[in-house]
Amino acid sequence: MQIINSVIQFIMDLGGAIFLPFMITILGLFFKIKFFDSFRNGLRIGAGFLGITVILEMLCNSLNPAVEFYAGMGSGFTVIDIGWEGIAAIAWSTPFALIIVPICLVLNYFLIRIRFTKTMDVDIWNYFHVILGAAMAYYIAQLGGMSAAVSIGLAMLVAIGTFIAILKMADWIAPHWQKHYNLPGTTCCNNDAFQIWAIDYAVCWILDKIPGINKINLDAKWFSDKFGSLGETSVLTFFVGILISLITRQDLSTMLTMSVTLSAAIVILPRMVSLLMEGLNPISTAARKMFKQKLGAEYDIYIGMDEALCLGDESGIQCAAIMIPIGLAVAFLPGVNFFPIASLGSMVYTTCMCSLFARGDIFKTVIASTVNCIYSYQILSWMAPLVTKLAVNTGYISNAATLVTGSSVEEFHSVILALISKLLGIW
Repeated sequence: MQIINSVIQFIMDLGGAIFLPFMITILGLFFKIKFFDSFRNGLRIGAGFLGITVILEMLCNSLNPAVEFYAGMGSGFTVIDIGWEGIAAIAWSTPFALIIVPICLVLNYFLIRIRFTKTMDVDIWNYFHVILGAAMAYYIAQLGGMSAAVSIGLAMLVAIGTFIAILKMADWIAPHWQKHYNLPGTTCCNNDAFQIWAIDYAVCWILDKIPGINKINLDAKWFSDKFGSLGETSVLTFFVGILISLITRQDLSTMLTMSVTLSAAIVILPRMVSLLMEGLNPISTAARKMFKQKLGAEYDIYIGMDEALCLGDESGIQCAAIMIPIGLAVAFLPGVNFFPIASLGSMVYTTCMCSLFARGDIFKTVIASTVNCIYSYQILSWMAPLVTKLAVNTGYISNAATLVTGSSVEEFHSVILALISKLLGIW
């Protein structure tokens, strides 16, 4: 067990941006790409992810003064937001985490060969979404008094079922994903993305049925055409930063730092996605060529990747700046018992994904993103006692004196497990 824990900790310390290039190199060799070509592709993908990580961290740091201003106004924040990173650490710390990864990889290859799915999920770092549901099932079963063998068996069933569902959802979203984000040959395999898209789809479907509202079309191009350079994303984001600074009473130095950083992040993110795609395209082409030879020319293959690929969406990243003050306001709604310090840093993921079914419309993207925030904050608050029990059982925290929560536990399969166990009185 100590060896397994050491391996897990080593992988966690590396992070996805470091771990992924080596996995991509191995994958490239499997698809008969020359070693150094494959290694170069892996490094470019790693550089893209690392760049995105650095930019998002820079974004979070620049927003800290505004976040601290609002956090000081609330007295009902009794839960700590540990972010998706903390939830991933809890998932990877379960005793069977490393067993699930090879099982899913083999299962994925088998399901492609029998034409059950067209998606090859190479984003191994984000398998933690699958492991998270399994971990919840395992510890809920343990809390319910089941034996270790039965608990592990239940966890494996949940993991396999979740993974198969992710592959089918990735197949379904692929045409929409490729067209809207201009990412040919790829799809998204992050489970949290499907929860966001489900809400996005429902909200946009309703808005499209409302007379007048369904005529609104405020995309990034509309702003540029209407206001010229003033309507460009970088300039608009700068002035959003100024507005946030004025509302939160920042000094001139902080105001300028926040505004310029917000603007810079919006400009640089699409560049990082382009770099990432430079490394991914050769892998996608080679994989599709191999499987077409094996399964027939009419059978297409999608490379399943992280939702970070959608961060090049102009309307989505424009909405991220708009959603930051809205996200802060949502934190003060009744029922929310944590301040979303970590969640705000990933707001750009939510807005870029909500741009999909909004078809780039900024108004619909903001509405769908707001509904997603309300859902997420309420669920994360409600599930905090269960998340804390998981954190204690995996050794992430030493005691349950302070409640914790974090993004990813609001995914539908985790919520269903939490709801069933709540009805059974397990927590």
